[in-house]
Amino acid sequence: MVVFDTETTGCSRCDEICQIAAVEYVNGVQTRTFNAYICPSCEMNPWAEGVHGLSQEFLSEHGLAPEEAMRQFFEFLGSDALLVAHNNRFDMQMLNQECRKFDISFSPYGIETCDTLVLARLLRPGLESYKLAGLIDALGVQGTNSHDALDDALACAGVFFALLN
Repeated sequence: MVVFDTETTGCSRCDEICQIAAVEYVNGVQTRTFNAYICPSCEMNPWAEGVHGLSQEFLSEHGLAPEEAMRQFFEFLGSDALLVAHNNRFDMQMLNQECRKFDISFSPYGIETCDTLVLARLLRPGLESYKLAGLIDALGVQGTNSHDALDDALACAGVFFALLN
């Protein structure tokens, strides 16, 4: 199982991923992590920067080219995994959008997906909030929803395992 999260330059069709992180679990045990900052080709939306704190300057200095970051992420993911995210629809949309924009091949053969947002709504109806931060609190999960992709992937994994229990 690979739990992942993205941070983006905004939420529109012209926006891009600026951080992608993932955590691999085998039989419920964390085995590896992946974290990459990406230098976007578009401008950072000030609202998005206010959420995750990643500036254009930081990403220009520390970010990988989108093609290289996606290559590394897909290599980490492999070809036979359960890909878990919170609000998976958004993250998968951004991932597919990034691949189209930069002509990156993504063939998710053998990849199944799971959305902790949908899972929480099914298994825990009536909660006050289904945002990641709300689920962390409601389920007593260790972690924080810091809007850092790696922190959020780890928190999402905690929510996933708590929901399964």
